[in-house]
Amino acid sequence: MSIKKIVVTVSILSIIAIALFIYPSMNQSVRAEQVNFTGYKNQSISFQEAKGLLKTYERIVASDAVIAQYFGKEIVDKILAQPGCVGVRMYYGKHANGKPGVLIIGVDKYGKDMVTGVLAGPTMVCPPYCGM
Repeated sequence: MSIKKIVVTVSILSIIAIALFIYPSMNQSVRAEQVNFTGYKNQSISFQEAKGLLKTYERIVASDAVIAQYFGKEIVDKILAQPGCVGVRMYYGKHANGKPGVLIIGVDKYGKDMVTGVLAGPTMVCPPYCGM
């Protein structure tokens, strides 16, 4: 898989995480019991839709803002291979130097974070390591 595809995939997953988990929580209280976590939601979008989402985001952030982070297949596979893992959740954080970071954690069928499992931390950021 090319760097460009990986960056697009991680960016799309980040946008989906915002749309599914952060935005709804700002508008209403959503309990995990109300959501069906199966790991089989159709969350695919076209490249054109993804590009539109990214362009909209890039218009509202500073020109030097981190817009993506790369995670290797090995760590993503390790997270997804954990017993009971049906998907991932991405959390946004900030390094001591002020730069944003993304954390990836497995999610079980109850929508609970697998906090004792494998986690992925911030890695190569875009810019400068960009694919699009």
